Amino acid sequence: MTDAARDAHRGRLIDVGPVDLWVDDVGPVAGDPVVLLAAADSPGFRWAPTFVDRLVAAGHRVIRYDHRDCGRSTSLGSEAGYLLADLATDLIGLLDRLEIASPHLIGHSMGGMVAQVVALEYADRAASLTLLSTSPGVDDDSLPGPDEGFVDKMMRHRYTGPPDDHTGRVAWLVELIEWMAGTAYPLDLDTEVVLADAQLRTGWSPDSGHGVAVFASPSRLERLGEIQQPTMVVHGTADPVLPIAHGRALALGIDGAVYKEIDRLGHEAPAAFLEELAPSLLHHLAHARRH
Repeated sequence: MTDAARDAHRGRLIDVGPVDLWVDDVGPVAGDPVVLLAAADSPGFRWAPTFVDRLVAAGHRVIRYDHRDCGRSTSLGSEAGYLLADLATDLIGLLDRLEIASPHLIGHSMGGMVAQVVALEYADRAASLTLLSTSPGVDDDSLPGPDEGFVDKMMRHRYTGPPDDHTGRVAWLVELIEWMAGTAYPLDLDTEVVLADAQLRTGWSPDSGHGVAVFASPSRLERLGEIQQPTMVVHGTADPVLPIAHGRALALGIDGAVYKEIDRLGHEAPAAFLEELAPSLLHHLAHARRH
């Protein structure tokens, strides 16, 4: 197993009330806590280990977890009909169990949407927000939809469904990553194969309710002005899933938000990108505690 999936089998299940969440909690117990919120259908170990190590070396306690319906956490399926608000409640329950009052929230894609809901509905439970490749409302009429070519590929992908064999499913997941990636960073297919293999072996399901949660939840666009936490928004110009207008809307709507637009970045968060982002991110986290 390469370093990419180093932490796939680390962690433990924690009962947070309606669901059990698989959690990996590293770094100094007394460190300034950071919660990494992964994208839809993406287990927590997909955050690059080098990025986690960088945060820990800076004195942070780092929590990664599998959302409900992902990895080894409770599986409910698309018929469950839960919303982003339920995913936010899961996170609050986890923070209560870990006795963490107000961590920094770093969320990618759906994870960034959950972070927004926490900031709006549980304002005292977030010290800062870092919103990567995410949106204030994917179904908001004022924002553009996904790239048409990407949508066509996804429709064919969903229609044919995943293969029955493990090797075919690995290729199926890697293909999706290829479609979402931009050209700012070379796509390491060997790494993606390792990650997809680990994802399948630790509880992947094609019937997640994450998509329903994202599209059925109300837009937050008109409420962004209520977010008071120090916020950094990072978005790629080549994102085929959530076009650049989504990131710009977040940055404009959240008072004082720091905005970073990454040329040719798609809807991915590779290790090289996170490494380059780390210095400004660590500055953002340090400034947030003085805010």
